[in-house]
Amino acid sequence: MKVLVFGYSDNPERYSYLAANLLSEYSHEVIKFSPRLDDFQSLAIAVDTITLYVNKDISDKFSTILLNIKCRRIIFNPGTENKVLEEKFKNLGVEVIQGCTLVMLKTSQF
Repeated sequence: MKVLVFGYSDNPERYSYLAANLLSEYSHEVIKFSPRLDDFQSLAIAVDTITLYVNKDISDKFSTILLNIKCRRIIFNPGTENKVLEEKFKNLGVEVIQGCTLVMLKTSQF
């Protein structure tokens, strides 16, 4: 399954880094995106899942870009909660999950 890690960091102590590695270990195709470093044009993609690793201020700033990504579901990891964005995804028919990607993977809920 193709998964976008939105808010990826190459710092091994960050959860987005750990999630990207664990997703790869579970044989998922991982697309890493850092809003600080990457070109937004590269997000004209379709993925099964977006797993979010940015706070509300950053997700608000990139909400139009996020909402234009074709996906089946989005995971709001702890600390990324954004009620307005969650509702917009729900209105598009996207499954919205408030959970931890790492826990979901390790407990076969992903």
